[in-house]
Amino acid sequence: MGVRETFADCVMVQGRDADETVTVTVPKEIADELELERGEPALWQCDEGGEFARVKRPNR
Repeated sequence: MGVRETFADCVMVQGRDADETVTVTVPKEIADELELERGEPALWQCDEGGEFARVKRPNR
């Protein structure tokens, strides 16, 4: 795998849909690491009041 240490990159929220969802771009390095493909769902996990979110492929 390519990412071997803590990775941080700022991304912009790209828009808000009518169903209250937002679109976020995942940095290429992370998408490659998780083997995410365009349009594939990704699982985001964040604890209530937490400052960090985790993203992973939902089928792993």
